[in-house]
Order: sequence, then C-alpha cells, then structure tokens
Amino acid sequence: MMKTTWIKWSISAVGGLVITGCATYPDQAATRQLAEKMVFEAFEASPAHMKRLEQDKSQQICSKIGDAKPGQEDSAEIVRLARASIRYPASGQLSGDWKAGDRLAHDGAGDRIRNGKTEANKENGALCQNCHALAPGEINVGNVGPPLTGYGKQRGNSEAIVKYTYEKIYNAWVYFPCSNMPRLGATGHLTPEQVTHMVAYLLDPQSPINK
Repeated sequence: MMKTTWIKWSISAVGGLVITGCATYPDQAATRQLAEKMVFEAFEASPAHMKRLEQDKSQQICSKIGDAKPGQEDSAEIVRLARASIRYPASGQLSGDWKAGDRLAHDGAGDRIRNGKTEANKENGALCQNCHALAPGEINVGNVGPPLTGYGKQRGNSEAIVKYTYEKIYNAWVYFPCSNMPRLGATGHLTPEQVTHMVAYLLDPQSPINK
C-alpha cells in the first residue's frame, strides 16, 4: 500500500514539474532569439567574421521552417533571392579549366578562422569530395550528396547544362530551396571564375570525373 502511494505521489510531482516547466518555458520564437543571442555573444572574432552570424533573408526562412519542406510561397521567395544573387564571369564563359576545378574540388582551404584571424591562403577551395563521390576509384569521398561520378558523361555539355551546372554550384537554392549544399558563389566563398572551373571539372570529357 505504501509503495503504491509513493508511486502515485511521484507521478503527481513529475506532472506538476512538467506543467510548471511548460508554463514558464518561452515560445518557439523567443527560444530561437535567445539561442541566437547566446551563440552571437559566445563567438569572439573580428567585425568581418561576426557578419557570418547574421542570416540573410533566405537563411531566415529556412531556419524558421527547420527540417520541414518550404511551402510554395517560401520556395518562390527563396528562388527569387537566389537567382538575384547569381553573378556571371566577366568573360561570359561559364566553363573554365577542368584541371583548376579538380584542384578546387579536393581543396578545403579558405575562410577558416584561427586565433581570431582568417587563415592565410591563396584561394578558397570547394572541397566537393567532402559530400560527393567524384572521379572513379577515389576512396576519400563523402556520401551526404549524390555521386558526381560520370556527371558530364551522363548529361552532356550543352549550353543549357553548362548554365544549370554553373547556377547550381553558385547558389543551389535556385533549384533546391533550403538544400544542404553550400551556396559557394552567393556567399563569396568562390569567385565566378572559380565556379567556371568547377563546371569544367564536372562536364569536360577530359576530366577524370568523366573517365
């Protein structure tokens, strides 16, 4: 009898704590603001680096919906903003040097902060191998994104494919709002010229990715 009474009391006490917690816990919006404030205040860096913590409008939309799929209105706005972000190379050529693209695809340098300073490097890398399978036979590759092996062999290198590939690398949200793929050109991590080299690496028949 005593054991039963103790169990009932324990359940009541836990229930009271849960109810109290629910009553005092801030709503989702307030919780997000508090979390972002904590992250911002805990991050010590130069003013330029602090800008990384400021979400643009597209990121704000994606953060708001979390893991959910963006609705039609949100998707349209993200695509509009993504397309407005795209810049093309001054030369007008959207496909560059596949050998330079090969180097970029395997290079993780750039934009890393060490001791409060941006790591010194000649150019930022794309590090595609972190998420994608690349040339046949490569072992040190990721599987977060779809395999890119044979990308050009499967799609050809028509003007439409070249443009699609350029835009997808520059800002993937043009085609896939809120996807996990980094917006390499839109964030300024890669220049338009570097993006053209990535395009060539994916599409050039001589590139090892298409062998």
